[in-house]
Amino acid sequence: MRSRGNDTIAAVATARGAGGIGIVRISGPEASVVSSRIFRGRGGRSLGDAPPFRMLLGFATDSASGKRIDEVFAVWMPEGRSYTGEQTVEIHAHGGPAVLDAILRSTLAAGARLAAPGEFTKRAFLGGRMDLSQAEAVAELIGAETEDARRFALLQLEGGLAVKVGDLRVRLLDLVVGAEALLDFGDEEDAGIEPTAPRLGSLAASMRDLAGEGATRLARSHGVKVVIAGRPNSGKSSIFNMLLNFSRSIVTPLPGTTRDYIEERVLLGETATILVDTAGLCDSSDPAEAEGVLRSRRQILEADVLLFLIDGSEPGHPEDSRLLEEFRDKSPVVVISKADLPTRLGSDEVRERFGNLPTCQLSALTGEGCSQLIQALSARCRRKVQPEKALSAAPNLRHQHVLLKASQSLDGAAERISRGEATLDQTASDLRSALEALGEITGETATEEIIGRIFSTFCIGK
Repeated sequence: MRSRGNDTIAAVATARGAGGIGIVRISGPEASVVSSRIFRGRGGRSLGDAPPFRMLLGFATDSASGKRIDEVFAVWMPEGRSYTGEQTVEIHAHGGPAVLDAILRSTLAAGARLAAPGEFTKRAFLGGRMDLSQAEAVAELIGAETEDARRFALLQLEGGLAVKVGDLRVRLLDLVVGAEALLDFGDEEDAGIEPTAPRLGSLAASMRDLAGEGATRLARSHGVKVVIAGRPNSGKSSIFNMLLNFSRSIVTPLPGTTRDYIEERVLLGETATILVDTAGLCDSSDPAEAEGVLRSRRQILEADVLLFLIDGSEPGHPEDSRLLEEFRDKSPVVVISKADLPTRLGSDEVRERFGNLPTCQLSALTGEGCSQLIQALSARCRRKVQPEKALSAAPNLRHQHVLLKASQSLDGAAERISRGEATLDQTASDLRSALEALGEITGETATEEIIGRIFSTFCIGK
């Protein structure tokens, strides 16, 4: 276990800005001593007179002059039973910046040191209260902007990734022990599990799968890409603005108004999405319009969900049929637009012509069909997020890099074994390298540089 340090730290633990409540957190061996210099309980009670985890009403005072700063609640948590694992005191005051800054200045004057970014969580990690992947999940939870992101971060905080990595480490450790036993007792029966190429290859594949699931999950956490496409003047920009609930794209009766793609982030249900309006798909001799069409096609290729618009006020157009056939592998949601106008193309006809593609009718002008479209889009986006795999996903690029590094060590060893070029010494060394790499995820083998870099991204107070 690494040392947490022997000084006492303090910081404002709530977000900057005015609020009903703000918290100053003090943690370390002298937390109770420091707090006794700045807190006065009503009726002369000291914080030490109160049981742990019990709020005590009183005043935060200036440690030098004794003047009152604010009426507050204070609570203390004993060593081993706090967030950091250290003796901790929290002062809950009114949430104005001036109040909290004054209490913090008084706390620092009373003997505490200003906490570095993420230092409370770092101390929790160093004291064994959580592993490194769980510490990183704290930052993910604080930064979660959607319900899906919150649930995923909480799964990691509860040890979801640590369980998966722990299983991989057990399998890998069995091979390490087996290789080293064969080195020492190779002539004896059942000396150890032989690190064969298939065994190493299977373990390496499991690591790559975990990294791959994490890469997919990470991409989805930034937003499911929903692309709106169709021929010129099919109503793409109108529906784009409707889904955003504000006028972002220019809308005119003239075809070809949108010459480049436009994207905005929006929440559909509980899922973060990147909504993209594109230029109308057509053949054009105009260089600017042709470039816009080319960019639209690139966006369609990158789409997680494709909305293909067909102008319902026109009879069936052969170009719609051709484009839908071209993009069929995207399983587009077909939107028959302009439902406020006399309909010359209905859902039944579209289904008859294009098979079982999901279809809805919509008017961006009146809002008819809007709720049905949002429900269909939300369901499609949720399936793309794959919440059922959240527990078995590596949440960030650092984890994915480590898993791939470990798998490469095993792949190299398996290849040499297959060619008959490996020695047991060399194989054991490759296995230990992979084991050390996995330890970087949960923190057993993470260097001080890695740990410092991770916690430097946290906010002060956490």
